[in-house]
Formats: sequence, C-alpha cells, structure tokens
Amino acid sequence: MTGISPQQLAAAIRGAAVEAGQTAPVVRGADWRLATVTTVNSDGTVDCDEIRARRLPSYPAPQTGDVIVVTRSSSGNWAALGRLESSGAGWTSLTLASGYVWPGHGYSPAYLVQGRQVTFRGRVGPSSGTIANGSTIATIPTAIRPPAGVEAGFGVARDSTINPAVVRAEITDSGILRIYETTSQPSWIALDGITYWTI
Repeated sequence: MTGISPQQLAAAIRGAAVEAGQTAPVVRGADWRLATVTTVNSDGTVDCDEIRARRLPSYPAPQTGDVIVVTRSSSGNWAALGRLESSGAGWTSLTLASGYVWPGHGYSPAYLVQGRQVTFRGRVGPSSGTIANGSTIATIPTAIRPPAGVEAGFGVARDSTINPAVVRAEITDSGILRIYETTSQPSWIALDGITYWTI
C-alpha cells in the first residue's frame, strides 16, 4: 500500500482490534443481549440462532419466537433469563380437550406465567350438554405443571341458581385438568383464580 507508513498501518490495526474487542464477549468478559428463540430443546435449553442458552426458573414456558434476555459469562456459558414483556397482557390461550370450548361469556381460557407462579382465567364448557364427573377438559403444558407428586385441587365457580355454587377442579402432576361434581353437572366452569407455583 503506497502512501501509508508502517506506523500508520500499525495504528489502524490497533484501532480495529480495540473496536472488535468492544463488541466481543470473549474479550469484554460477561455480557448480555436480546435474542429471538429459534428452537426450544427438551434438555432445558433454547437456541437463538448460533447461541444455545440454559433456561433459568424465571423462564418456565419458552416458545419459538420469544424475544428473551440472554447473558454470557466470561467463560462462554449462556443463560436465558426470560422473555421480554410484550405489548399484550402476557396471557397464553389454553388448549382445551376435544369436545370443550369457550362458552362465549367471561374470559376465554388462558394462563399467565410470572416467574414460578401460574394463574388461570376464563370459562370452559362442553360443545353440548354438561361436563361429566371426572372429565378431562385440558392438559397443561409440561413446563408449567404442578410439582411432581402433587395434585392440586381448587374450588371453581360454575353455572347454578344456588349461591355460592362451586365444583372441584384438579390439576395432576401429569398436567391433567379435571372437573369433579357428583350431582347436577355444570354446563360451564370458571378457571378464574386457579393459581399455583411450579418448582
């Protein structure tokens, strides 16, 4: 290269090295950034393009497309801290078992994950008739099920002219959401207020 002295070339190389180091975690040490989840793995990790990060308990229900905060240690290990709050309320629609629907009043069935706390809301009813005793109305996603070995029972509102009118809802450790009522079967039940903590 003509017109450039060895000193100028050395200075340019040093400047480029400093600029590269300012953006490289291996040079800077610990670092964090935003990333978009491209793959959810069964081993507790998520992929964000070239990054594979282990999820923290604060990120229990990952989904492809989540915009999350990931952090990297100076040794090169990545951790997924959790998703950023979207413009919505953060409620995720609950997939119902075959034959069950939102009856068209109250909230539609959904759940909200806040750290280790899981909260449900919404109403569920059969496509026709009433909810039979012991019916499975939904299966809760694996990542937000109650702790192993625990079956959580709740009193939930139902249709009735008698007040207060409740039935028993149960979520098993395998994620089965069932309704129990031995007499006067309900035509809908409300999940509002069901709350528990994951491990």
